[in-house]
Amino acid sequence: MELLAYAVVCLVWGSTYLAIKVGLDSFNPFSFAALRYWAAAPLMGLLAARAGVRFRFELRHLWPAFGVGVLFIGLCNGMVFWAETRLDSSYTALLITASPLWTALLSALAGSWLPGEGRLGVRGWLGIAVGFVGSYFLLHPEKVLPENFFAALVVEGSVVIWAVGSLWVRRVRERYHPLEMATWQMVSGALVLSFIALVRGERLLHSPLTAGAALSLLYLVVFGSCLAFSAYFFLLRVWPATRVATSAYINPVVAVSLGWLVLGEWPGPEALLGGVLVLVGVSLVLGSPQPPPAAADPE
Repeated sequence: MELLAYAVVCLVWGSTYLAIKVGLDSFNPFSFAALRYWAAAPLMGLLAARAGVRFRFELRHLWPAFGVGVLFIGLCNGMVFWAETRLDSSYTALLITASPLWTALLSALAGSWLPGEGRLGVRGWLGIAVGFVGSYFLLHPEKVLPENFFAALVVEGSVVIWAVGSLWVRRVRERYHPLEMATWQMVSGALVLSFIALVRGERLLHSPLTAGAALSLLYLVVFGSCLAFSAYFFLLRVWPATRVATSAYINPVVAVSLGWLVLGEWPGPEALLGGVLVLVGVSLVLGSPQPPPAAADPE
């Protein structure tokens, strides 16, 4: 059961980048993201209820989960959906590999003023250095088309926001069952994404709905949200967090392979080198004496 759940996390979250790209053929980005989570939230709530989870509706109980949802889903996911209107799915996935590095760095920096946050040893700091060299190769302005460079920075910004949210989650997660937390995150994230779409004047569709776009939405709702989140939280209960975090090595490989096979995307040698260096850095960080707890991938 554990290996099956791990395969789901690796393969499904690695494939969501492709699903987003295909869906954007018909959907506008923020409306697409909002619809995904409006559909997924009640399904996740039903899964939680079947698992015996009791939902609490007091405001003081809800607001931390809602706040995390604003960061993780409303901002991070929204930024990734928008960026993929300009970037290849495989390149976006490579940019997001830096997520564990930022989480480790901010956790180490916060350790001096937030009790309970980890400190990095020499190996961990070396991993962060190697990983950020890889990020430089990924973001090298001379190698990224000028019109796409801002979108790449937006993806990296989403990674930093995710890392900040991860620190917050570690301080409030004991108050919630994981499935309850995921449900409330989806609700608040969908609200934010809907508001952004409204402000931007987005319609749901920018062109006629294709079969591929409809299937991508269904895939993101059922597999990318409900199934993968459930598998991820199950693994966190039965495996050490660092073992679960190894999925970060496999997700980009899946994303790059699918982008190449299905859409003909190829990031290029410099981007691939950057991605490899980032993953080497992640390996060093996760293997440090006091690694940070794993955080779910932004997708």
